[in-house]
Amino acid sequence: MSISAPPLLEMRGISKGFPGVAALSEVDFSVRAGEIHALIGQNGAGKSTLMKVLAGVYQPDKGEICVDGQTLRFASPRAALANGIGIVYQDLSLVPKLSVADNIFLGREIGGGIFVDQQAINARAEHILGDLGVSGIDVRHRVMELPLAQQQLVEIAKVLSHEPRILVMDEPTAALAEEETMLLMRLLQGLRARGIAIVYISHRFKEIMALCNRATILRNGQLVKTITIAETNESELIELTIGERVESFFRHNGRAARAGVPALEVEHLRVGRAVRDVSFVLGQGEILGITGLLGAGQNELARALFGLTVETSGTIKRLGKPIMLHSPKEAIAQGIGLLTEQRKTEGLVMPLAVRANLSLPSLNTFRRALLFLDRRHEGERTSAMSAQVRVKTPSLEATVGTLSGGNQQKVILGKWLLRDLEILIFISPTQGIDVGAKAEIYAQLSELAQAGKSIIVISEDLLEILGISDRMLVMYQGQLLRTFDRSDADEEHLLAAIQGTSL
Repeated sequence: MSISAPPLLEMRGISKGFPGVAALSEVDFSVRAGEIHALIGQNGAGKSTLMKVLAGVYQPDKGEICVDGQTLRFASPRAALANGIGIVYQDLSLVPKLSVADNIFLGREIGGGIFVDQQAINARAEHILGDLGVSGIDVRHRVMELPLAQQQLVEIAKVLSHEPRILVMDEPTAALAEEETMLLMRLLQGLRARGIAIVYISHRFKEIMALCNRATILRNGQLVKTITIAETNESELIELTIGERVESFFRHNGRAARAGVPALEVEHLRVGRAVRDVSFVLGQGEILGITGLLGAGQNELARALFGLTVETSGTIKRLGKPIMLHSPKEAIAQGIGLLTEQRKTEGLVMPLAVRANLSLPSLNTFRRALLFLDRRHEGERTSAMSAQVRVKTPSLEATVGTLSGGNQQKVILGKWLLRDLEILIFISPTQGIDVGAKAEIYAQLSELAQAGKSIIVISEDLLEILGISDRMLVMYQGQLLRTFDRSDADEEHLLAAIQGTSL
């Protein structure tokens, strides 16, 4: 790649807004043929929105897209793909029950008339994988039979079968182990050598420093800077990414864990390959923040503590006594609740009313007889809880699916508080909700800790972790790397730690 070569892709002055939110404001971005260009920013910085504009998912409010000097406008993802733009999203788009070959050529089957030439499809799929340097994948096997790393390679092969000139990779190594990550790095270097322009979205600065030619940093929907990787270092990337101190709406009153037996003790916990030999203590009345890059093991840890993972070993103690957590029912019996990041699929029953969702874990407390509920008692308790967590709803009988994301999150919190659980585990508690709702969630977390509840918050948002936590744990590649007290933590040291380094 020549640094003087004109860009293959230019996005000029891209702006995109949604109701109440300016997602992008006059952002410039470019990538050259044979270049790997990192796109960096914290959650909500605008990275995904910018790439969805490029992919034709969103139409820009302002700005233009030029490919090879020609100004284009993509009305749909199909139009973008037809013009040489391929995107490998973090959430794979494969059909698990179809074979590898059928996934790669889905919708473009080889054959004549009503007949499909399966042999030709298999041969073409083998050729594409071989051309990428990928071996050991039987194209006749169903995708669901493959490990995640190989599914990722199939997804890349599927996109590359369209022969794109521009390839966008969205957090491609988030769920991969180190060996699998190195395989992907070699694959991307080979694609760069073939002249493909690659946009690499990642929070992993070590990978960016080793792999990329340039990096563009976004913050709050605006362009911060585009830099040459050879002329920078990890510390500068960290500073450019963060850019500002913890927002004022974080509330912290100098809490310390209450004296006495800890609420929860975890000793040498292992969860499959995701979590290795993790030990920590959760104090009573404490908010413990756990952070790390996507795929560092923190989400698997949280699910294990709620009994959702069978493949675990180690010791978990509740108030000093060893407990077994083989199911959510056992976790709830021990006073542990999980507020999942998957609100719509795991946290709520979307077709049911707000009232029904709030009362669901506590139905036994409202029973008058074996088959009858005390509806008046249920209504009084759910109404009081809705007010306590400040759910904005026209009625308790409104379908929970009609509420905003922030109010749905409050309903999940309310249902566990109504069950009167003592340990609350939050995974990404403010994911996908607006700033006003975030402020309310943070205030409620602080109030719960002051009232003696013990809270674990799993989040990749470092400002969030710093703003609400009494102590912070950093996970890296499945292990507990470092513990920070509130007094010795700041954004720069935390961000360095999640990369596996120290300042």
